[in-house]
Amino acid sequence: MPTSGGALMGVALSATLHCLTGCAIGEVLGVVIGTALGFSDFATIALAVALAFLFGYALTSLPLLRAGFALAAVVPIALASDTASIAVMEIVDNAILLIIPGAMEAGVGDVLFWGSLSVALVVAGAFALPLNRWLIARGKGHAVVHETGVHGGPSPRVVGAIAVVAAVFGTVVLVDEFVSGDESTDHGAEAAEQMDAAPGGAAPGDARDAEAAPLPGPEASADGLTFELATTRLDPGERGQLRFQIVGEDGRPVRDFQVQHDKRLHLILVRRDLIGFQHLHPRLAPDGTWTTPVTIDEPGEYRLFADFKREGRGSVLARDLTVTGAAERVPLAPPSATAVAGSGYMVVLDLQSARAGEQSELTFWITRADEVVAVEDYLGAKGHLVALRARDLEYLHTHPAASGAHAGHAGHGGAALEAVTFHTEFPSAGPYRLFLQFKHEGRVHTAAFTLSVTR
Repeated sequence: MPTSGGALMGVALSATLHCLTGCAIGEVLGVVIGTALGFSDFATIALAVALAFLFGYALTSLPLLRAGFALAAVVPIALASDTASIAVMEIVDNAILLIIPGAMEAGVGDVLFWGSLSVALVVAGAFALPLNRWLIARGKGHAVVHETGVHGGPSPRVVGAIAVVAAVFGTVVLVDEFVSGDESTDHGAEAAEQMDAAPGGAAPGDARDAEAAPLPGPEASADGLTFELATTRLDPGERGQLRFQIVGEDGRPVRDFQVQHDKRLHLILVRRDLIGFQHLHPRLAPDGTWTTPVTIDEPGEYRLFADFKREGRGSVLARDLTVTGAAERVPLAPPSATAVAGSGYMVVLDLQSARAGEQSELTFWITRADEVVAVEDYLGAKGHLVALRARDLEYLHTHPAASGAHAGHAGHGGAALEAVTFHTEFPSAGPYRLFLQFKHEGRVHTAAFTLSVTR
């Protein structure tokens, strides 16, 4: 066996790729089984590690057994050859899967799952390579197998080519996930903190200034489509996974969604007293199942709104979600023309009045340090607005106006700055809650307003 130079590195690389093959088979199989059966993260990892060692040892043992070696002689050879290398690969590989946000929660039909797994395995192999080189130079590790004169397993060149493809694929997936990460989940905690701190106001369901006959909010079924929610309960403060399908009249999942506002489906989550707002963008698996990781801090009853477009028609369906534990109802904040959005941002609502049954133009100015900021495009526009009627959580469709400069606000050099403007029609009088989302310096922020609509 070589003890230095390029020859040693070549043997070490071959040994690492050999070990990586068995590791990858066991790791992929274990993670797929654990994820598909809904095991916990640690149960899934335990299964993956056990299978990785099993397949790693098997790839080393089978050629030796075929060559006539006794099992009693093969076992110590396999243990001496692969144990240290597999251990390092498994520690690195599973640590990366735990670190990548959403990797363990993603389903087997999710590209994030496979991208994360691909990168994790390749990086694990890179960590094991110097260890194998060090062991082989001292006549240990994979050198023990070479001393038998028996070589087997897949071609290192084939495995190396697959590893390169996996590295490129996984890198592209994770870069795309990082770039779009701010748009996948909204920083709803900022809006929740603002609402929790807001004083007084009418509680949701207070119809003193609303029409007497309450109107129902979105239902689970409409126009031949049904929102089927597989996840109906979550624990507060723990990272969970929402799974659901939109099914047709035949009971089969629908998959032909159209893109609106840069996404094929928008999932809005809010507690029934209008705190804890989140805007999520789930992923669609080939079997028609939507999934998204979510963490909800406060217990209580939440409403989920699936907002999507299909066959040229927009739809909103809703389901209830329970976050376990005792919940204390938070009064609705009083109407105000200003709202904080965290990180030093303040938003001003420019609206003379809002009347039921009439088209309203809602114009928002975003400021920081008393200066109006020019926001970046978010979901195909300068902002995104969700409007909910307080007493029954009726979901209103809002339409962003074409961007354009507004007089009266000038930026550096005297250039006019753009406001964020939406059009909507409020169906009845009473309090509404508005959640404005905007993007600045690469991050998405939320400002929440209470608006009183008159007759």
